[in-house]
Amino acid sequence: MNIFLDTNVFWKDPFLNKGKKAILLRLAKHEDVKLFINETVYEETLRGHKKFLDKEIKSIADSIQKIRSFLDARRDKFEAEIKIENLINDFHIHFNELQSEEQLKLIDYDSDVLGYIVEMDAYEKAPFIQKQEVVDKKGEKISFSKKEIRDAIIWYSYKVFIEKNDLENCHFISNNAKDFGAEGSKKTPKEQPYDLHPSISKDMNVTAYKTIHDFLTYNDDKVKELFKNKDFHSKILSEDLIEQIEDELKNGLAEDLVRKFLIEQISEETESFLAGMEPEDIHEDYFMGGYVSPSMYGNITGIRFQEVNVYGDMITVAVDIDIEVDVEIFLYNPVHDSREDKFQHQATDTVKIEESVVFLIPTVRENELDIENFSFREYIEGTEPENLNIEFISSTNIDHNSMFPEDEEYESPNLTREKESDCPGCGGPIHVDENAMTGFCEKCSVDK
Repeated sequence: MNIFLDTNVFWKDPFLNKGKKAILLRLAKHEDVKLFINETVYEETLRGHKKFLDKEIKSIADSIQKIRSFLDARRDKFEAEIKIENLINDFHIHFNELQSEEQLKLIDYDSDVLGYIVEMDAYEKAPFIQKQEVVDKKGEKISFSKKEIRDAIIWYSYKVFIEKNDLENCHFISNNAKDFGAEGSKKTPKEQPYDLHPSISKDMNVTAYKTIHDFLTYNDDKVKELFKNKDFHSKILSEDLIEQIEDELKNGLAEDLVRKFLIEQISEETESFLAGMEPEDIHEDYFMGGYVSPSMYGNITGIRFQEVNVYGDMITVAVDIDIEVDVEIFLYNPVHDSREDKFQHQATDTVKIEESVVFLIPTVRENELDIENFSFREYIEGTEPENLNIEFISSTNIDHNSMFPEDEEYESPNLTREKESDCPGCGGPIHVDENAMTGFCEKCSVDK
């Protein structure tokens, strides 16, 4: 299997060590599987990783600045010695190791790719050049061409490499179905490949998938066979015992594993996700700018088992969770005198986050597999989940007090809303007090 990757595969996980991305990397250890990226994907992934690191390192300094007024300089010390150069060097070392272990190949720029790019530009060929129209203030249509040159370089570098090396059984993973896919490919069902645009799929036997999950699931039998050939232990787990494993996970074991081992990691990533929001993302009332300060720990209110798979020496478990987190809203203070009061506390809301969580459990090869009396809970006892991957599905504000409440209809505290009789003057209802001694007609404003 020859698997070509787009930049978005590495989003938030450039080392491919979380969830099912880790499975793909393990799969590439098989002699019949190879991962490929070209120079453009490498550079884009590096740039995205550096941008992420710069932002997070800066956020450390920003956080200190926000609480500086509460710190005692003689008592409270905080030092962070993080050099961006060291972290970027780790990135290069990681990819060099993958290449030396023949799990991944970096495809160099090929001069033959230039011919495709020039032809595409000269004749404005789809899908990487798309004609679009906008209407100006005078109502006149203006036509222009939108060019995706980097996508074109990625695709044609793979095309040239495949053709020059006579590769078969080729797969392409990219969630950018809008630019690489045929019309309507964005609506392709989950876990199914999507059709490539006819202009680039001609004479190319390449199957495209939006995600690594889609690739692994669609090729489930082939992928697991590659692992099984190297490990009879895994074959028993994935064939003879998988239903037992699924039942135990569904009936409480998955929830137990999450609550025992993963609460802290889930809370930290959820906190980071919420801290990256703008106040207006929490609720439209907070449109004046500021920042969000989530609580360190949320309350997990639901854990729903989704699926389990065995890939060689790893078992993947997927669950969906609901977690509720209190968030402090600080809004910009337009009359601030100094940096210390630039933002002021406005409210505390509660946000419910739905997350997709995937974690890995190593197989325990030294444990004997007794099919008749097998217990997955006992089998993994003493083993901790690893390679946690979290994807945020949705967020909902479930506890918010409006900053702009609608005016409530005035009602005299001593008058009920019960109709006692009709006003003889206007025919409107007369409302009486609690003792039914006097009444008041709201329509003609006369005591009765």
